[in-house]
Amino acid sequence: MSRAWSPKEVNILVSFDNGECGRRMKAFYLSHKTAKQCADKLKDIRGYVDRPFTPFECDMIRQLYRKHGPRWRRMSAILHRSPQMIMECWFAMDEEAKRIRKKMAVQRLLS
Repeated sequence: MSRAWSPKEVNILVSFDNGECGRRMKAFYLSHKTAKQCADKLKDIRGYVDRPFTPFECDMIRQLYRKHGPRWRRMSAILHRSPQMIMECWFAMDEEAKRIRKKMAVQRLLS
């Protein structure tokens, strides 16, 4: 059983939360916490939620992707969503865009 997070530990964890430092490195500096515990605590701190993306968030993902490319962690810090959720949303939007472009191309050929 692990003990509760102290404010000092949370500050250390947040100070390393810049996308450059992996879960294992964070756990190394917090020797009595596992990498999974560090990741879970960061999710709690960031306030990740599991809800559908709003149209505003989808637009933000498009803009951020144009600006930064596939830097999912950087986007997650801005949108307060997990990198995995943002990546899945991006690929879902990309597939939808491909279907729309294909449909428009077929309509142009038929007209």
